Amino acid sequence: MVLSTFIIGLVSHAFLVQNQYYSTQTLRTSAQDNVRTATELMAREIRTTAGGGVVVAGARTLTIRSPIAVGVVCGQEITSGRHIHTEGGPAGFDSDEVGGVAVRSGTTWTFQNTTWAAINGSDSQSATRCYDNGADTTGAYSEFHRLNGLDVLFGTAPNEGDLVMLFRETTFKIQASQLDPTTLGLFRSQYGGALTEFATGIDATAQFQYRTGGASYADTIPGAAIDDIDAIRIVADARLPAPTGGQDDVRFGWSVNVALRNIQ
Repeated sequence: MVLSTFIIGLVSHAFLVQNQYYSTQTLRTSAQDNVRTATELMAREIRTTAGGGVVVAGARTLTIRSPIAVGVVCGQEITSGRHIHTEGGPAGFDSDEVGGVAVRSGTTWTFQNTTWAAINGSDSQSATRCYDNGADTTGAYSEFHRLNGLDVLFGTAPNEGDLVMLFRETTFKIQASQLDPTTLGLFRSQYGGALTEFATGIDATAQFQYRTGGASYADTIPGAAIDDIDAIRIVADARLPAPTGGQDDVRFGWSVNVALRNIQ
């Protein structure tokens, strides 16, 4: 009986150790997948940020403007209306994502927040007006449309040949998780919308860092240097509570460096 008790004790201990190891590995895999998926989603959007498109650059809050559609002014009305051509036309993007419009002057984009409903002219004659100015409209009639109110937004409406960009404005924020208040979460919102949590289990070390040339990153950028940001680092270390029987939380260090490819 003593021998049997000893053997049962060894087997039970081995089972518990193995079970704890398996639980820890499962949690570690979950943490890795969580932060990798979340940061890849962020990186795809951050990577397309236009020059001058970083609006807020804080350690826990990042707001960027990324292109939805870029077109050229190919006709104008006597009023403020401007006819433009974008690849795919209005059907080629989700108008609900439009957070504003920008006009390029030289090498600089000037941004103004607005909604698609406020600037959409829905003019069926846009293709004809642009054709009269020499635009090739063959097979692309629906890709021409009118934007209104640009003179109000920018002080003066853009001229024919100027570039116009429809952009989305996205805010990413690191704050206390709504799903697990013991950890942080990654939140996302579009212009005018509420923050939505899309990743949880983020450690207190999580932050955004910024590079303005060279190789070093900082989590604090002077306002005058915000347009000089050429890369953003997402530090999203993961942390999950210890499995049953474990003593230490499961942690996973993770960061992603994202070069802004459209800064010029």
